[in-house]
Amino acid sequence: MKRWFGLSFLLVAALAIQACTGWQEGTREETGLPEQTRRREAPVVIVGAGLTGLTLAYELKKAGIDTLLVEAAPRIGGRVQTVRFPDGATAEAHMEEYFERSPAVKLLRELKLPLSEDVAHSSVRLGGRIYPYQGDGARDEYLAGLFNAEEREAFLQWNTKVWNLYTRLHASHTEGKPLPPELSGLMRVSFADFVARDSLPPKVSEWIRVTVEPEMAIEWDKISALDGIDEMRLFLDSPEGFGEKNYHVSGGNTQFIEALAARLRPEQLMTHARVTAIEQTDSGVKLRVLEKDSRYIEIEGRLAVVTVPVNHIGRIQFSPPLSREKWQAISTTGMGSYIKVHFRVSPEASKLWQVNGENVLTLLSDSPAGTIYDVDEFKGDTQQERERLLTLLLHARFARDLMNQPADQVREKSAEALDALFPGIRRHITSAEIFVYPQAVAYWPLEFGRSRFDELASELRRPQGRLYIGGDTTEDSHSEGAVIAALRMARQIIERRAELE
Repeated sequence: MKRWFGLSFLLVAALAIQACTGWQEGTREETGLPEQTRRREAPVVIVGAGLTGLTLAYELKKAGIDTLLVEAAPRIGGRVQTVRFPDGATAEAHMEEYFERSPAVKLLRELKLPLSEDVAHSSVRLGGRIYPYQGDGARDEYLAGLFNAEEREAFLQWNTKVWNLYTRLHASHTEGKPLPPELSGLMRVSFADFVARDSLPPKVSEWIRVTVEPEMAIEWDKISALDGIDEMRLFLDSPEGFGEKNYHVSGGNTQFIEALAARLRPEQLMTHARVTAIEQTDSGVKLRVLEKDSRYIEIEGRLAVVTVPVNHIGRIQFSPPLSREKWQAISTTGMGSYIKVHFRVSPEASKLWQVNGENVLTLLSDSPAGTIYDVDEFKGDTQQERERLLTLLLHARFARDLMNQPADQVREKSAEALDALFPGIRRHITSAEIFVYPQAVAYWPLEFGRSRFDELASELRRPQGRLYIGGDTTEDSHSEGAVIAALRMARQIIERRAELE
């Protein structure tokens, strides 16, 4: 099971990995476009060329609507970034997978990208014991390897209850209807307290916690029951199967970005260009843009779309100002924390994470090592003579404990935690690459009475005049939020096609 990681900053000096996208990036001068052909207007100007911005531009192109994407970074792709090691091995610096019901999967197939698939569940460590994954997607075999008969029955009863709540929740949310009182009341209850109401066996309760917390990079008592239910949908038994399969682009997720960019014209993409102000006028929008941190230019359009993470929106000046409700929604959105550590280990180390000859990774652990997965095994690369690549995802409190530490300290503490799980592995580590995300993925803090389904969240998703705001941080904690936001805004903009002509 893999995760979606937010973009904030890199602890190590490996910022140069941006070149791995394979896309000709930089300013228009660097891509060879003469000054007179560089865009200064478009019907729709999109701020941010991450997954949301690129998907929106692609969808609008299919509808015959022209766009211009303005990206502050030197590369496109945002939170989708594959890194490559000198020997050709690859790993994901940020986002890892796309789950079955995500509209991103439909888009990946539409773009004809090669996909590898994995089951929803993983091995898990509870109470100091590792329970190896069993069943290859078969519910009963997996549960038998984890729970006794009483625990299994308690889990299945809870699963049925939560799945029914989830289906009702999304029926209301998708149709834009107010939530019924019994659901809206769950905005004021923590997910931890919601689970505790059923007096589940301790192992079942702990399995739920260890499963959901890595998804949101925050503790389960910090979020509402509604948001926890929405997160757990990925792992529940449903009429469609036990959990959702997840998909990874074979050869690296950056190919998703490249495929979307390839559907656009080069002059539709502008990098090294930071939007500092957006002004709405009677006839359109004007954006002030700082190119290469040295020169201001003005870009005009009919509509503007801001797809940057909500914690970056405050860096833009708006005229007229954003509504009080939108600023309240932005200021009360929390950001969970991640640290990703990629360890290269000698080939013989692989036996250390095997139980009865089987690889127990991916492993969800209730330890400072967080979630650990074998990148090579996931890709089907089992050549034992090569160095292996293990990724540790430290989340929530495990990440926060190391957040401001030097890279050496992060490496040593992570290696120590890994060695506690697989004794002896530390001496096999040959190198480490570290990526730190103090503001990784969005969550809606219970302490502020927030939920991704509340009225403030809905208000942020509504356009304000000629301005739209959307991205994964306005929707949920996963890559699918980026695509959901893009599809929603594409529909809204297409309805206003007459204003663009």
